[in-house]
Amino acid sequence: MSTGRPRPLAMPVAAETPRRRTGERPSVAIVGAGRAGTALGTALYEAGYRVVAVHSLSPTSAERLAARTGAVVATTTVAAVRRADITLLTVPDAAIAPLAATVAATGLALRDHALIHCSGAQGREALAAARQQGAAVAVCHPLMALTRDAPAGALHGTYYGVDADPALLATVELMVHDLGGIPFAVPQGDRALYHAAAVLAGNAPLALLDRATQLLVSAGVDPAVAGPALAGLLEGAARNARRLGTAAALTGPVVRDDAATVARHLDALRGDQQTQRLYYRLARETLRAAGSLGRPGVTELLAPAAPTREARRRARGERALVPAPPHPVSRLAAG
Repeated sequence: MSTGRPRPLAMPVAAETPRRRTGERPSVAIVGAGRAGTALGTALYEAGYRVVAVHSLSPTSAERLAARTGAVVATTTVAAVRRADITLLTVPDAAIAPLAATVAATGLALRDHALIHCSGAQGREALAAARQQGAAVAVCHPLMALTRDAPAGALHGTYYGVDADPALLATVELMVHDLGGIPFAVPQGDRALYHAAAVLAGNAPLALLDRATQLLVSAGVDPAVAGPALAGLLEGAARNARRLGTAAALTGPVVRDDAATVARHLDALRGDQQTQRLYYRLARETLRAAGSLGRPGVTELLAPAAPTREARRRARGERALVPAPPHPVSRLAAG
């Protein structure tokens, strides 16, 4: 995939069309007016694309997005596809292949159309039925938590995982650039691994933020302050990671080799063993990312218990003769 702004190549449409002659941006239909569809549809409209049709299971959502972009509300997916050069399927993962099959089953000639889905979990194969009818197909997955009310420019700087038919690749890349985004290639293969990485980065920190907020409230901080304060801390860490790289952006007692502080934290969490275990595991992940060299204190503190003879007996299904020694976290909790 090119790293600069791609040259706008032809969509798979007839050579004599005005769009091909003038370089006009392709028209777009949105199928699925939820968070992703609304954010992307609005951003494309603001970038100068003609959003010509919107279809959604929620008439209210479709009408809202259509009013925002000047589009018409299409009564069916097929009606939306008919109107546009490119149709974005911003629908739940399980609906992508059935919708493509529904469009293909109508017998609609799709040689002049492209279908793009925005799921991180599925590849182009989900649109195989439409491709068999002549459509060019692609995946364009924004690595961004999208909202309906995203302000103008909210998608600027977003990375998009792209997997496209060769005839459609430059068009998708250009669309991403027009949104102020950065396209990168997602090879066909293990989409589950790709999507797992996105979920770990995009969702897991929010679960961690919720747990940290509960701790801060337990420490006596006003709940109205705790959440926003920690969200700001997380935002700053993410900005530093993007600017410096993950390892260079790491801070805190593990990075400083402040074993005494880590031990106090673990001790303070002795009444909440789930959070204590979570802290311990994340501290070990922080040590792995930062490197153990020059950090002997936390390396020793966070070292897992060595396998014992009794642990090996239990692993083999044999009856233990004496209780196994506790895990380091258990020792800290007991102390």
